[in-house]
Amino acid sequence: LISERDIESFDKICNATLTTFFTEYKDACRVSPNIFCHFAQGSSEKVYSSVPSYKALGKMLTETLTRYNEEKVQMNLVLFDEAMNHVCRINRVLELPRGNCMLVGVGGSGKQSLARLAAYISGCEVFQITITGSYSVNDLRESLKALYIRTGVKGVPTVFLFVDTQI
Repeated sequence: LISERDIESFDKICNATLTTFFTEYKDACRVSPNIFCHFAQGSSEKVYSSVPSYKALGKMLTETLTRYNEEKVQMNLVLFDEAMNHVCRINRVLELPRGNCMLVGVGGSGKQSLARLAAYISGCEVFQITITGSYSVNDLRESLKALYIRTGVKGVPTVFLFVDTQI
């Protein structure tokens, strides 16, 4: 659902299905915003539920971003509606068993920052390889070994953040 045309087509299909099979629930199913996440009731409770409004979601994410900035490296994010949607999507994937996703987009659009914020909300640490001029295959093996020990042996929930410039 990335274009207005896709959204309109999806809405037509949903309305037709709801009208045909779920007439009594049609209004309850068409709430706006139609966003679900694990932190809608607050980031301390992991209950998968709907977000009441963009205003409430913005407040929750701003508070979480403030806590992140106090504990980690400062991130200056503008949390507009689509950015908040993406944080919810990334968080939903990270909350799945063995959840993983590939974020694709123009460089500098905030993919890494939103992934870091979603990882923080999900209670995951972020692991990122730092490539230098002398980085070799053996260094990659050592980095992956450290990642595997952290996740497999110690059981630390981890997001492996790997960007295209590191290939």
